[in-house]
Amino acid sequence: MSFFTLKLIALLSMLYDHIAYLYPPVLLLPQLFPELSAELFEGLFHASHYIGRIAAPIFLFSIANGYRHTKDFKKYALRLLLFAFMAEYPYFLLFGNHGNILFTLLAGLLTLRLMDRGNEKRPGLGYALAALVVVLAWHFTLFEGNGRYILFILVFYLSDKWPTGKKALLWLFLYPASRWRLFYLWLTEGFRLSNFLLNGLGPLLGVGLTFFYNGKKGLDLPGGKYLWYILYPLHLLALGLLKAGMA
Repeated sequence: MSFFTLKLIALLSMLYDHIAYLYPPVLLLPQLFPELSAELFEGLFHASHYIGRIAAPIFLFSIANGYRHTKDFKKYALRLLLFAFMAEYPYFLLFGNHGNILFTLLAGLLTLRLMDRGNEKRPGLGYALAALVVVLAWHFTLFEGNGRYILFILVFYLSDKWPTGKKALLWLFLYPASRWRLFYLWLTEGFRLSNFLLNGLGPLLGVGLTFFYNGKKGLDLPGGKYLWYILYPLHLLALGLLKAGMA
């Protein structure tokens, strides 16, 4: 699977997730199929959300892969910074909070550079600095996914040469463990299998797709380097304005 194919899957998954945030397409099912039972509808409703969970892991993987292959780190970082600021108001318009995922991706990219530079100066120093960034980001929660997503970017980067089986075992432990707050919710509100499957295991669908990456760039569209960045703030703005019009 080429890099282009992975990014296209992530883009479609993200679009579905954000559209479903306003109006879940599955809500059309009772109108199209009046005989649909309530139990089946509830199951389909939960299952439909898995589509939107594919995107984030692939975007995080893209940063690790992009860092490894970029010819100009500064331009790469500045591009992320520029579009992160461009997307911030549309993100707020749609979701009502700040810290869109492009800021997370930028933080992860900078953490990768910090880790490599630190290890060049003293063995192990870079790992310690990267761990500190993850802890601080997790604590202050400044952007989407916070330290958890930065940790995942680091793991994608460091486990690149691992055999698939070894990577799968790591992620089967890491992703559920990273959602430790779910355990608190189980203790206070009771265990909900659908919530665990969706938030604890659902994103593993996206992680699994990265295992099929063949190392090839794939289709190279004119201006393709910027296409993915431009679509992010544009679709957020369109959906944010739609939400405002529905209010």
